[in-house]
Amino acid sequence: MTAEHAREQLVYSQGHCHGLPSLDDNIRGLSAIVVGASGMSGQSMVDILVQTPTRWNKIFALCRRPPKATAESVKHVPMDLLKTPEDNAATLSEHSVRADVVFFFGYVQLSAEERKYSGASEDSAQKLADVNESCSGKIFKSFLTALDLASIRPKRILLQTGLKNYQGHQGPAKVPFDEADPRINLGPLFYFDQEDILFEHCRTHHSTSYNVTMPSWIIGAVEASDMTTIYPLAVYASVQRQLGQLLAFPGDTAAWEKIMPMSSAVLNSLFHEWVVLTDNTANQRFNIVDGSEFTWMAAWPRIAEWFGIEWSPPQEDESLYRTVEMPVRPRGYGPKGRCRSSFDLIEWSQRPHTRAAWKTIKEEHELKSEPLAGPGGMFAALQFSLTTSWSWATKMDKARKYGWHGFVDSAESLHGVMVELAKQRMLPPI
Repeated sequence: MTAEHAREQLVYSQGHCHGLPSLDDNIRGLSAIVVGASGMSGQSMVDILVQTPTRWNKIFALCRRPPKATAESVKHVPMDLLKTPEDNAATLSEHSVRADVVFFFGYVQLSAEERKYSGASEDSAQKLADVNESCSGKIFKSFLTALDLASIRPKRILLQTGLKNYQGHQGPAKVPFDEADPRINLGPLFYFDQEDILFEHCRTHHSTSYNVTMPSWIIGAVEASDMTTIYPLAVYASVQRQLGQLLAFPGDTAAWEKIMPMSSAVLNSLFHEWVVLTDNTANQRFNIVDGSEFTWMAAWPRIAEWFGIEWSPPQEDESLYRTVEMPVRPRGYGPKGRCRSSFDLIEWSQRPHTRAAWKTIKEEHELKSEPLAGPGGMFAALQFSLTTSWSWATKMDKARKYGWHGFVDSAESLHGVMVELAKQRMLPPI
């Protein structure tokens, strides 16, 4: 059945997620590999798969540290993507790994010091590409080679990349972001390399098909991870509450008002399960965002309310703003992107009274994280998110045409994640 054919669907709700397409109950006895299973996306993927043990009777969680899931269907396989394909193939064979589907969320992040100065500079992009293409070769290609050496032949491989495919992190790009848009090459971007590796692998392995998914800013909760803008935002609010200060917004009015699509980890995982089990979605790339019109203007007062503090909008005094101009023009014309801020959250995180306040919070609530211990790199992505002035509008038309209608209120998802982070003792109660 093609995407254009008329058909009926049953949809359901799960938690904050609504309009979810029902899956065929006759799909049973599948095995899955989840690469990066202890990360924000991978952990959420495992959590979704374990909900239907008749459908997914074996889930191999490939990661260095064990995932939180303890279901009988989950088997932790210690895996270091930077090892050789031969080493990883031996690990796969040793643990009798098999897979009908592979979900790949493997990623090697820049250090906290490197992220402090990252933004969207060409230098940091090259560093990120180099890190992810280090050692025995590109980590994704190395993993696929390990699958071959271990004689594992999945029917579908899903690779999660992101909206950086559209170069919106470099400045104003063509919007809305559309899967049919041609690539824009503005320097190193390892997502493109990963895609090409996957396409070639499936071309030479005729029994294997692929999906590539491109989420936006991911809303998720996972312990011992700083790969998120949500956790540093909650830390900022927690400290401001401790200090009796306002939740001040660092960006300008353009950043305050722009529509910023979010991608909740739970909804992403539900989409990933649906897309790999839907026949006519094979060999397709998809955007995946919440489908909720999110702006900081609407969310900021709600966040302040959750923490019981007052808030302030962007500053009106233009003399207070520092402007950073992006180096390139992704859309090929017009002005370059500008990030304008009245204060810097990286610098804020280094202030003695900020760190003293967090120390008090940590001791009072017996927290187990140290988000302010480093050079402030965790706050770089948050600063960027709060100060970019250009649109990130993203089309979900393609997924809807194929039968996906799931959505979540991003603000509700944001609140749920902060509550979960508090349960994990990474935040005080909110």
